[in-house]
Amino acid sequence: MELQNIALQCNSKQIALFIGAKPEDLKEDLMFPPQIHHIDFDELELVKEFGIYSVDRRQGNTGGLGGAFGYFYGVGKPLQVPECQPYKHSSRFMMLNFLE
Repeated sequence: MELQNIALQCNSKQIALFIGAKPEDLKEDLMFPPQIHHIDFDELELVKEFGIYSVDRRQGNTGGLGGAFGYFYGVGKPLQVPECQPYKHSSRFMMLNFLE
């Protein structure tokens, strides 16, 4: 079966205490970047893989992070692994953009 894609952009509002982050501490609601959700199926039409990818990391106020990572970052409690930090261009990438 073929790959199925769905594009979404979600907003979220914190209404309760979340790992020490209080709703009143947030200045604004969370706005996630646009994301593509995809589902891969096997030959028996069972779900093989489900994934979420940020499409434009410049949009939103969660540091370009989507899904649960974006929520943790947005309420001020980012997980302490590199994948849960806002995306930053490398110096090599910035140099390539400068040259074009």
